[in-house]
Amino acid sequence: MRCLSTLSLASAVCALMLADAASAQVRQAERLRGGNENPPVISSGNGNFRAERSGDQIDFRLRYDLAPEDAESDVTQAHLHIANPGNNGPIVVFLCSNARNEPDGVTVRACPPSPNVVEGTIVAADVIGLTEGDTVIIEAGDLNGLFRLMTQGAVYVNVHSGDHPSGEVRGQIRPRAR
Repeated sequence: MRCLSTLSLASAVCALMLADAASAQVRQAERLRGGNENPPVISSGNGNFRAERSGDQIDFRLRYDLAPEDAESDVTQAHLHIANPGNNGPIVVFLCSNARNEPDGVTVRACPPSPNVVEGTIVAADVIGLTEGDTVIIEAGDLNGLFRLMTQGAVYVNVHSGDHPSGEVRGQIRPRAR
């Protein structure tokens, strides 16, 4: 009987560890708002972003509603950028684009009119290499590095529009598990 309870306890601990590891793979951004842009923009637009690591890919869901009272503010593109809160940084992944400015080899999804949802999968080929001077920030194709930076709060989501080409709504990906 003692073996059975020890085995049951070990199984329960193992199940909790697996569940905790799975939940640690999910990342969400703070609510996407114009006030999070740098510099801030006046926009009633909003949105949210969720990403989940699954093996050799990151599945994501981006929801946006830009300028609900002004139907002319359509999305031109949305990206993941690398930078700490309050700073602007380079694009590391294209989530969607109508601008036709993405590098060769990355997945291109069209940005549907606002309000809408963009869902997809980020694979290693979608990660753009970034350097600053002689310092490599992230190697092209480094999906593990991208997710590590996401877990550390060094990546933000930015949705760009015709009214705000530099970005209309932005949210930093939270460094803690959800």
